[in-house]
Amino acid sequence: MKDEILREKLKKLSKKQMAWINTYMKDDMRKLKKITYHTFKGFNIPNSEHDELYDKAMDVLMESAVSYDENNEANFNTFLIGNIKRKVSTWYRDNYQRGKRKNLLRDKKGNIVYEIDSNGKKTPVIISDISFDTPALDDDVDLKEKIASNFNIENESNLNFQANDNIEKFMVSLSNKQRIILKMKMQDISSDEIKQQLSISDKEYNSVMQSIKMNENLTLFTKNKREFIEEENVMEERVMEIKEAEGYRMDKYSIFSLIDMKKTGDINCKYILQRKPFQWSNEERNRYICRLLSNLPIPEIILCEQNVKGMTISHLIDGLQRLSYAESFKENHFKIGSKGAERHLIQYREYVLDENGNRVLDEDGIPIFELRVIDVIGKSYKDLPDELKKRFNNFNVNVTKFFNCTDDQIADHIRDYNNHASMNKEQSGMTIISTETARKIKTITEKTGFFKNCGKYTPSNWTKGKIDRMVAEMVMLFFHSDNWKSDVRMAYKYLDENASQEEFDVVKSDLDKLETVLEHAGDNVNTMFTTTYTPMWMAVFHKFLTYNIGLNKFIDFLNAYNNGLKNTKINGINMDDFKDHQSKNKATITGKVELLIQLMNDYLHIEETENEECKSEVENNIVETAEDDTLEFVKANVNPDATENDIDECYELIDYAKNKLHGFNKESAILDYHNENALIAIFAYALKNNIDLDQWLVKVSNQNNVYSENQKENYTYMINSLNNYVQASA
Repeated sequence: MKDEILREKLKKLSKKQMAWINTYMKDDMRKLKKITYHTFKGFNIPNSEHDELYDKAMDVLMESAVSYDENNEANFNTFLIGNIKRKVSTWYRDNYQRGKRKNLLRDKKGNIVYEIDSNGKKTPVIISDISFDTPALDDDVDLKEKIASNFNIENESNLNFQANDNIEKFMVSLSNKQRIILKMKMQDISSDEIKQQLSISDKEYNSVMQSIKMNENLTLFTKNKREFIEEENVMEERVMEIKEAEGYRMDKYSIFSLIDMKKTGDINCKYILQRKPFQWSNEERNRYICRLLSNLPIPEIILCEQNVKGMTISHLIDGLQRLSYAESFKENHFKIGSKGAERHLIQYREYVLDENGNRVLDEDGIPIFELRVIDVIGKSYKDLPDELKKRFNNFNVNVTKFFNCTDDQIADHIRDYNNHASMNKEQSGMTIISTETARKIKTITEKTGFFKNCGKYTPSNWTKGKIDRMVAEMVMLFFHSDNWKSDVRMAYKYLDENASQEEFDVVKSDLDKLETVLEHAGDNVNTMFTTTYTPMWMAVFHKFLTYNIGLNKFIDFLNAYNNGLKNTKINGINMDDFKDHQSKNKATITGKVELLIQLMNDYLHIEETENEECKSEVENNIVETAEDDTLEFVKANVNPDATENDIDECYELIDYAKNKLHGFNKESAILDYHNENALIAIFAYALKNNIDLDQWLVKVSNQNNVYSENQKENYTYMINSLNNYVQASA
């Protein structure tokens, strides 16, 4: 009853009351959250509960706006803070002190255990809830991956390992430990006996069995069974009620009509749980528009209809990015860039028209046309031929509409349509390279025993492409460290253009050699080999192999490193000096490798004439970190507010210059890899200051300039050249 009265009063809010509410709700409830946080921070409430308290505070704000008496001596802010404090205190009492909601620590008699602070205040001891998605260790390990499953591979999989020749393929895909345990299970050895014979814990045993369960080759031995055959007739006779069958409908709408519905408000694109538009990178945006122009299908759009104040409102709950970018393109807010636009050559029909603009027909009454091809890179909507504009506007989109939805149902649909994981950088990076390069990487990750028998790699590392990335980074560190790319997509692209089969073969050989001694080196050493650090350690091992000494010496070095050698300073620098730096930054990764090689040389008493040069290189890497990271370089020298999208736009402009700019010399030294950051910075400077670079680029690209290894020097030289050119042209 109280809620109904409040809802009625909220419908009749004055402009002043609305102003109060907006003051605290704008900028994602910034002011309201600040007040609420300062109210509950002393209660030591877990982060997982903060959102609920913010929701409670929002309710209090609505109630306060309705009930506040302007004749009250206190102003509205004071009135609101007092109400929030009382609500938080009540919530804490009900949910914690009375144990209604939380698991409270109890003694053997069932009595609540209390902590007593220095002031004598008693507080119940709470057993905190932990999400299954909570990271438990490094390298993307979630808590749910640590929980033993009741899956029984020998009882529940219906495997028949004598069934066919796929047994060899499956067994090769297992690690040595998995293979041993599985063979023991096939000999009817109990799990307890296996753990005892192999001296492994319950946790390790369960982890091995879980990994076998998740092995993709396991499906070679299972059958697709039909369940519930005896109930088949009953299921066929089931009658679906009308209200269930008519709860949704699937239709087709044109892009034009959807954009029109968005503009007129027939589609509400600002539902409270919906994220903001324009979340995509330029690459994703370009790929999407090219797909529309190529008339290729896109995922459906989801609408939820809701009755509000006697009106039917259609909330857009999935497809906001697709619709927003289509609208933005149609309104000429951007041009299609080269990055991501693989389908940039679009074929269309150009019809022959008479003097009145009507299509000319042949003798069979068929319109006469010619097939044309247009390169859409650099084009906005207004630059397209009429036939492509029509194709864009008439593009059909599947739309599913749910009727008579409540807020809870809409929230449920949003969760359902967003419960999938999009491609991460590692996975999407593999899609932009040739199948030949991808095969070189996959051959190592899937057929090398190192990743199965050594290190600490999780099933998540495999499914998310982290193992593939490690191989690519090893090739980069072994043979192309001067051109190291912190962005995995750029690294894949570089290897696709520059890496040889021989380089991949060397990486595989090094992994095979290290596997022979690392597999049995113990957990203390193997835990050093994670997805983050393996490429670095392999680069050090690659150097070690040039000394032609026993492989066990490298294991001795790793043990010594764990036992304190890592704290040793070389020329005043140790590994801790890198801890605040980005782990994938060029200066950081190469600096670590150089330092570790020096530590190894000192430990093994190996003298190299290049040691002093290496020491100075490590020092330089510590100092010049910003210079080796493109975004950081641009932030430091051009625009401190630069973003990754700005860098993407600069790369697109460079691609345009190389492929489209008339007179530009593609062989120019200005495009050298060691000049990359400086060139990106020049484009960023031009964008920031609205300078047209075309003529200057053509001129400079045809000069015999020599660029140094120092990016800052190159940038300074080029910026002076550009400014002089602009002044002379004014």
